[in-house]
Amino acid sequence: MNVGLNVALNKTEKKVIEILIENPNSTSAELSEQIEVTTRTIERAFNSLQEKNIIKRIGSKRDGYWIIVKQKISFQI
Repeated sequence: MNVGLNVALNKTEKKVIEILIENPNSTSAELSEQIEVTTRTIERAFNSLQEKNIIKRIGSKRDGYWIIVKQKISFQI
């Protein structure tokens, strides 16, 4: 995936984005299992990505989903 903004992302954030592109309904528990980190680490990644305006939550915590706001993120997978 190559998308061209100078946004510093750590490997957890990159993996979160990769998974959210495939499944925007992923929960922090599901992501933590897939990436093999704690749910707290996933929540920190969500917060960081939201602060960087890369992802946005649509709907409620229970029934919502994530969207990728910036399609031009540059990182190596």
